[in-house]
Amino acid sequence: MNKTQTAKQGEKNAAALNPKRAVPILLFTFVFCLVIDNAFKTMTMPIAEGLGIDDNTASLQASLAGVIIGIGAVVYAALADSISIRKLMLAGVGLIVVGSAIGWIFSGSWAMVLTGRLVQTTGLAAAETLYVIYVTKHLSEADQKTYLGFSTAAFQAGLLIGALTSGFVSTHISWTAMFLIPLILILAVPAIYKMVPEDEAVEGHLDAVGLVLIAVFATSLTMFMQAFNFLWLIPAVLGVAGFAWHIQRAQHPVVKPEFFSNGRYVWTLVMVFLVYSTQLGFIFLLPYAAQDLHGMSIDRASLLMVPGYICAILVGVFSGRIGKVLTSRTTIYIAFGMIVGALVLCALFMNLHVAVLIVAIIAFASGFALFYAPLVNTALSNIPAQKSGIAIGFYNLTINIAVPLGIAYSAKLNDITDNYSVILWVLAAVAAAGSAIYVVADLAMARRE
Repeated sequence: MNKTQTAKQGEKNAAALNPKRAVPILLFTFVFCLVIDNAFKTMTMPIAEGLGIDDNTASLQASLAGVIIGIGAVVYAALADSISIRKLMLAGVGLIVVGSAIGWIFSGSWAMVLTGRLVQTTGLAAAETLYVIYVTKHLSEADQKTYLGFSTAAFQAGLLIGALTSGFVSTHISWTAMFLIPLILILAVPAIYKMVPEDEAVEGHLDAVGLVLIAVFATSLTMFMQAFNFLWLIPAVLGVAGFAWHIQRAQHPVVKPEFFSNGRYVWTLVMVFLVYSTQLGFIFLLPYAAQDLHGMSIDRASLLMVPGYICAILVGVFSGRIGKVLTSRTTIYIAFGMIVGALVLCALFMNLHVAVLIVAIIAFASGFALFYAPLVNTALSNIPAQKSGIAIGFYNLTINIAVPLGIAYSAKLNDITDNYSVILWVLAAVAAAGSAIYVVADLAMARRE
């Protein structure tokens, strides 16, 4: 072995010995991809105007992207149990670059713009999933709370920066320029190759049938949420039934049936489905409530969310220190109180002053930021490390189904009634139900453990 080979081997060994070395580049790609994802989700109207299509048609580039992110969470998680995170990240960057190039080169064609967005989002899903998987696989339990907290901060920052970026680009440049920004990720390739360790090969089997059935269920349920067309529930139910039948009989299923007998993990998923459905439901309503109740323009009303995002970012950054002072159980319970309390506060007093809305969004966003790291840590506590990837995948898939569901039923309630208090009481009841289910299950399992 020559000196060059020895040096390269030394670098690889250093990365393997110090897994934290890879965190900065993985966190950067995670944040960057979140910004791109959220920027395009708020780019619907400029795309519609630029291509001369209606807003509903243009919204497919955002709604279908959400489906892909959710399904991609499971697919990449399943692949991460047998393929190195480094290879998957490089493949993800490649898909982002190809999809973005298609969208920009053929920006005059709606069909090609949509194709580019779907290819691009397939790559974005890699970065949004693999950072969390890497942290849970390679870092100690103490470090996980800190670095998962960073992911929470990144998520909130991605929402804020993405919205601001899309507004600036579409107003001052052109919506098509948004396809050029993701190409910056090409510069991250050398760092990913150098800093992310090459995991040891693990024998794995890709359960294509199981993943297809998950995709059928997730896609059908998401499409149902778009217009509450009950025909979409037929393939959704068939997808679930087929998946349950498949994993009991397949030789190498994506998960074994026993996976869903882990009470702590399953009850966490139930809670996540309910509580996360209120997240963007409330954020969706807040600007309209400020406009109708306090005479604010939508643009100004949207700025009311900025303090909430900033506080959530700070909570995420300092979650590691919070974890040293409070137990995971205490932190999660406090977060529940903040989320439910914010919704109740708004339902009771939002007519009084716009400050009530600001206080509510700060408590609400901070609550979600507070419980992410300890919740993931607790949910995975009884799951083997080699299956943590697929566990994270199902966790993220649940969130990606719950979020559009919350927007859908909040919008439906808004059509039915003009009373924002009624809608907020419904959201508060859903969040309280999810929180109560988790607390009862958590305390019961704690007594048995």
